[in-house]
Amino acid sequence: MNDFLYIKSKFIVLLLVLLFSFSSCVTNKDLEYFRTSKDISKIKLNTNEYHLHVGDLISVQVSTVTNQENDFFNKEQNSNSQLIVQNPYLYGYLIKEGGFLDLPSLGKIKAEGFTLRELEGIIKNIAMTHFEQPIIKLNIINFEISVLGSVNSPGNYRIINPNVNVLYALSLANDMTEFGDRKKVKIIRTNSKENKVFYLDLTDLNVLNHPNFMLQPNDVIFVPQLQKRFYSFSNLPNLVSMSISAITLYLLINNN
Repeated sequence: MNDFLYIKSKFIVLLLVLLFSFSSCVTNKDLEYFRTSKDISKIKLNTNEYHLHVGDLISVQVSTVTNQENDFFNKEQNSNSQLIVQNPYLYGYLIKEGGFLDLPSLGKIKAEGFTLRELEGIIKNIAMTHFEQPIIKLNIINFEISVLGSVNSPGNYRIINPNVNVLYALSLANDMTEFGDRKKVKIIRTNSKENKVFYLDLTDLNVLNHPNFMLQPNDVIFVPQLQKRFYSFSNLPNLVSMSISAITLYLLINNN
C-alpha cells in the first residue's frame, strides 16, 4: 500500500511538472504571423507612399544634355563614397523649417508633404527653364531605422526605398527570435513636432491596413519578450509523445 502511494505521489509530481512546462513553452502558434481564416487576397495592403518631412536629407541628381560648366547637383558622383557614408550632410540638401529645399540655381522649392516622385516632377518643371531635357532623381539619404529587442540581429539600418513597412524592418534584423512577442511590437516615432509610441499586433491580418504599418525615418522598432515563456518547442505533439513514454517507462521500472 505504501509503495502504491509512493508511486502515485511521484506520478502526480511528474504530471504537475509537465503541465507547468506546457504552460511555459513557446509553440508553433506563438511563432506565426497573421493568424486568420480570412482570404488574404481580399485584404487591402497599406501602400501609402512616404511623404517628406522637415529634417529629411535629399540627394539631388540632374541629368541633362546641356553642357554644365557648374554642376551643383551631381557632386556625389565624383566624390569619395566613404565620405558620403560618414557625412551625408556634405552632399545632400536638407528640408528646413518651413518645408523648403534650397537648391543652387533653382532657388527655394516647397518639399514638405510631397512624395519623392511628386517632388521630382516639381523640380523638373523648374529645371526645364535652366537645362535642356532634364531628368531628376531624388533619394532620401538619412532614412535610418533601429530594430531592437527580441530579434536575431538588432541594430541600425539605412533604408534606400522610403516605402518600407514593419515586416521589411524585421527581415533586416533576421526576424524575431522564438521568444519575441508578435502581438505587441512597439514603434517609437520621433520627429520635429512630437514623439509617439504605439503598438502593432503582427498576428492580426488587419495590421496590413494600419496607418503606422509603414515606417518613417528614425523609427525605433522594439520587439518585447513573451511573458512567462521559458522553453521553445517546434513540434509539440512529439514532445507530448516523448513525455508519455518517459512516464510509462518510469512507472514500469518502479512497479518492478
